[in-house]
Amino acid sequence: MLIRCVLHPMHLESAVADKREIARYRCWYRRLLRLYPSPYRERFGEGMEQTFNDLCRERIRADQGLVWLAIWVYVETAVGIVRENATSIRRRTMKHDSIASLKIVKYSAITLGVLMAAGIVTLMILARGKGEDITGIVAPALLLTLVSGVVAAVAGVLQRRALKTMSK
Repeated sequence: MLIRCVLHPMHLESAVADKREIARYRCWYRRLLRLYPSPYRERFGEGMEQTFNDLCRERIRADQGLVWLAIWVYVETAVGIVRENATSIRRRTMKHDSIASLKIVKYSAITLGVLMAAGIVTLMILARGKGEDITGIVAPALLLTLVSGVVAAVAGVLQRRALKTMSK
């Protein structure tokens, strides 16, 4: 026994109109999603589109219109776009600021180390042959030179890491 489901012509027209309406709202939503930063869009865009599509279908099945749903989702999405773009800009700015700060620290430490080494050499030259004990001055200066070298090396490594993560 074969059972056939035949749609009334009025229901068929309504179903076609509903599909066109959903397609139009989905197209607009897809365009709106393009305004998200690309990493965010790549991670969440497909799921967001699917959720919007499901919501549209549910509203159609419940015989409810799509206009208010679309307006609500579009406004909520626009707020999210502004928030994510601001966060993305802030992250990029912080990376640039941290790289610049590390660069300043690195070169300051190198400069301090060079000046301390020059000071130590100068003291040794001036004290040569006079029999003066300069270890009380040279020992802390050597320690400071060593510490500034370590600081410069660490800042250089951190700066390189930050540049690598920024280029990804």
